[in-house]
Amino acid sequence: MNLLGRLLIILIFIGSIVFMSFSVVLYATHTNWRERANNLQKQLDDKNKEFAALKSLKDSMETALKLEYNRQANSVVALTEKVRQLTQDSAEAKDKVTELQADLAAQTAAVHASHETAEGLRKRLDGQSKELLKAQSDWVDMSTQLTNKIDEAHSLALQVTNYRSVTSQLAKDYTDAIEVLRKHGLSADPALYTQVPPAGIHGMVTEVRPRGVVEISIGADSGLVKGHQLDVVRNRDGRSSYVGKVEITKTEPDRAVASVMPEFRRGVVQRDDEVMYIEVNELTPH
Repeated sequence: MNLLGRLLIILIFIGSIVFMSFSVVLYATHTNWRERANNLQKQLDDKNKEFAALKSLKDSMETALKLEYNRQANSVVALTEKVRQLTQDSAEAKDKVTELQADLAAQTAAVHASHETAEGLRKRLDGQSKELLKAQSDWVDMSTQLTNKIDEAHSLALQVTNYRSVTSQLAKDYTDAIEVLRKHGLSADPALYTQVPPAGIHGMVTEVRPRGVVEISIGADSGLVKGHQLDVVRNRDGRSSYVGKVEITKTEPDRAVASVMPEFRRGVVQRDDEVMYIEVNELTPH
């Protein structure tokens, strides 16, 4: 077989394939017109039924709309009448409001006048209240002062009574003292006894300072004054020894400062030595 024959065979094979493809496409696009006509008729029947239902619904809705329109028309008539009545009532209410406003203005003016009158009365009342409070305060102060003065008067009267009693007792004691001094042949001049410490006075040396200065445990409350001379005695182990004399140079209520008198020194003054006043006749043998 030559080349031309082979080409023809190939072309015939290709043509067969093309025609076969056309046959398949034609078969695939083939339409069953009867079945389609039946489907369309069925759809037309369904649409007719739907149209009939919609027409029935339309008729019922038109009937309902007419009824609603008539009802709304009646409502509009009723509302129109009500609006007319309300308009009339509003006009009457406006007249009433105008009348009430006039009454309110008159009452406001009366209230304002009453308020001014009440304000004046309130101011007068405040003034009188302040005066009353001041008077009450003054009365309380005067009552307090009077009570204090009465208490002071009672206290002064009591003090006067006490002073009179003390004065009487002092006068009696003074008279008795003068009488005792006279009986013993002594002078009543106080200046003669200022350098003599009180009888029975007794204390301790609490501190020893340089240059012969000492501090003792008794002072002005015990009757000591500057210039008094006290004796210093030491008691140790049951033995008593005379140390010397000190002279008071400064006093305070509960203590005093003294200087050791060199001319009477019999030893060194030490802490816890006793200080006292020894009368000369006590040292004289009987």
